[in-house]
Amino acid sequence: MSYFGDFERVFMRRSLELVDTYNGEYETTQLLNGLIGLLFFPHEKMRELIPEIALQELVSWGFSPECIVNAGVGKELQDLNLSEVVRRMRNAVAHCRISPFPDDHRSCEGFCFKDANGFEAKMPTNQIKNLMRGLLEYLLRQ
Repeated sequence: MSYFGDFERVFMRRSLELVDTYNGEYETTQLLNGLIGLLFFPHEKMRELIPEIALQELVSWGFSPECIVNAGVGKELQDLNLSEVVRRMRNAVAHCRISPFPDDHRSCEGFCFKDANGFEAKMPTNQIKNLMRGLLEYLLRQ
């Protein structure tokens, strides 16, 4: 398959496929690498298409709003929407404000995302995948 003519969408689709199909020892590393395609491209190239869906509505995607620990300075959780969460997660990844949990010798269960504005999310890998899958499926229908 060529990238010609639809690079961003093809790259996002391939990134999700890699995340979904890899079942090896480095699953969480693959997920973190995949976030470049699943967060950066939508945010940078398709920002106007990312909907302002309320967090509670993302439950139908299999995403739990309880993953959001802090909405950020001057924000309440009910004020957050998908577009803002994608932006905040993108900022956290881009500025290396992520950390695995648990932070000991056990296997990684997910990642904590923090941005300079006080946003904080603690997301198990399945929740990250659900959110990214839902976002990608939405964007590909646009």
